[in-house]
Amino acid sequence: MSENSVGILKQYWGYDTFRPGQQEIVDSILQGRDILALLPTGGGKSICFQVPGIILPGIALVVSPLIALMKDQVDGLLKRDISAAFLNSGQSWKEQKQIMENVLQGHYKFLYVAPERLLSESFREYLPNLNVSCLIIDEAHCISMWGSDFRPSFRKIKEARVLLPPNVPVAAFTASAPQWIQEDIIAGLQLKDPVIHQGAFGRDNLIFQSINATNKSALLLQALKQTKGCSIVFAPTRKAVQETAVWLQNEGITAHFYHGGLANEERTIKQQDWIDNKVRVMVCTNAFGMGVDKPDVRYVFHTAPSTTPEDYYQESGRAGRDGKRSFCILFHDESDWIRAKEQIEMQHPTENQIKRVYHATMNTIGVSPGQGLHVTYPLNYFETAKKYRIPVSEFYFSLRAIEKLGWIELNEGIKTQSRFMFTADYTEVYDFKIRYLAYEGILDILLRSFGGVFDSYAPFQEHQIGKRLRKETPEIIKMLHTLQKHNIIDYIPQNVDPLITLLEPRVMYPTVQMDQLDELKKRRLQSLKSLQEYAKIENCRSAFWIKYFTKLDSPNCGSCDVCKRYNAQPTLAQVKEDILNRIRNGADELHGLSHGFPLEQRKKYLEVLESLIDKGEILKSDSNKLILSS
Repeated sequence: MSENSVGILKQYWGYDTFRPGQQEIVDSILQGRDILALLPTGGGKSICFQVPGIILPGIALVVSPLIALMKDQVDGLLKRDISAAFLNSGQSWKEQKQIMENVLQGHYKFLYVAPERLLSESFREYLPNLNVSCLIIDEAHCISMWGSDFRPSFRKIKEARVLLPPNVPVAAFTASAPQWIQEDIIAGLQLKDPVIHQGAFGRDNLIFQSINATNKSALLLQALKQTKGCSIVFAPTRKAVQETAVWLQNEGITAHFYHGGLANEERTIKQQDWIDNKVRVMVCTNAFGMGVDKPDVRYVFHTAPSTTPEDYYQESGRAGRDGKRSFCILFHDESDWIRAKEQIEMQHPTENQIKRVYHATMNTIGVSPGQGLHVTYPLNYFETAKKYRIPVSEFYFSLRAIEKLGWIELNEGIKTQSRFMFTADYTEVYDFKIRYLAYEGILDILLRSFGGVFDSYAPFQEHQIGKRLRKETPEIIKMLHTLQKHNIIDYIPQNVDPLITLLEPRVMYPTVQMDQLDELKKRRLQSLKSLQEYAKIENCRSAFWIKYFTKLDSPNCGSCDVCKRYNAQPTLAQVKEDILNRIRNGADELHGLSHGFPLEQRKKYLEVLESLIDKGEILKSDSNKLILSS
């Protein structure tokens, strides 16, 4: 079994051996065991389920909450000539139907699905007919209400499992999860006697530093100018991201900014520029980095604390994936912690606010009482909030609370590209060209420029077709809609709004379980306190992370800022000067002076003091008073 998996690893990924821990996870899946695998960022978790997915007969069903991550993984598999596809709420019904027909015909080894698609009635009809080899849950911490990335649809994955043969193994993967979230994952997915694989959370090549300072910008600039190598700078808001990037550019440092508000095309270009080292620094919100596997990131800076310790560790873990020494630096000051606590308070609205936003949302998307179950709608937050005279922040956080209650599923930052597929056969298309000569040019472009468009959807850009036909984009869009009206193509315009999926039919008198939301607020405040403890701790920072995630003690790393501060060995001249200065400043009593010596260098200090007394440079009275001889 191991030889076979190593052969697959070599054939498709070019590696001769697995990383530590990967082989055990692969073998567990091949043996049909349920598992919970906790692998920190950069631990190579995708290989752990992709290798057995290739070996096992049938199709590996992968549940993932992030459309961008699904696309990245599917693209990566296709580049290795491994057949794969994904389903999500950004696709049309026709597009999903086409993919599922290909699945039934055995065209794929991997099918990635968003959790709300897995639970839809249409997908459940297919599920018993699929030859599923294993069920993989990526980002499994999303099942826990106590996590910052909670997705209520994850809690219903267990309903889909009963439609599969009982011998299909379930493997849950997450980068980091404290004990209570691990328990939520096991219970929520109903894992059967699971094998728990705990990755090594101590990464020896990462140097953790925490700097309490108000002059963050100056320190960031100084660090970037005095160092070399690719860097990520996390900033707390979109505005801060853009301002920081522009400022760095003005200071002569190549930088891009990246956040969820950018168009898909712009984000792709900026990300690729950074990956190709055309720019050195990516300034971003936490929207950046999921699925980005750039090995040579030397520095990850945070200009403010993350939301949780798990988020900070995961974001910092994007440094040094090539195993070389890299730095994770957190800038913070007291105002950051005050602001973070205030934000948590603000992000937990009242019961009346939640109900108001719920009805405003349902009215906007046009759902009647008892309707809307598992239907997905685009929703513009700003327009809806403005229409109902609700502050945008109140609207957004109330919507998030509604998601925590399990009524809806939100998909933000989904800016799907325009797509099309021919629904008429080639003869019908040819007849249409002859009858409607005005459409001959656009049809020729659609036929000649895209492959396989009679079998699957192809992404495209309307303005590019417009350039070739010397027409404005609105005219091209109008022509595409006409072709769709005549059943020549299925045209899916790009979507720029967030998507909302109803997990419960609309009700007129919703019951808000405030006790759950209050408990969540309590957990978030405790989590913030833990991150603050990390930032201010006077013990080894790497040991802090190992203890936080595994509850195990570990030796000091010797390389973080705290360890270096304690391990710094002053010269004899420096110790001598320090002792003399202490006496000059009033420490003239022997016991008091020695008590103030640094603990880690106490022996050296006492030896130097004794030498100074023997040489007569320091005089000691009978009452142990010390004075300088000069």
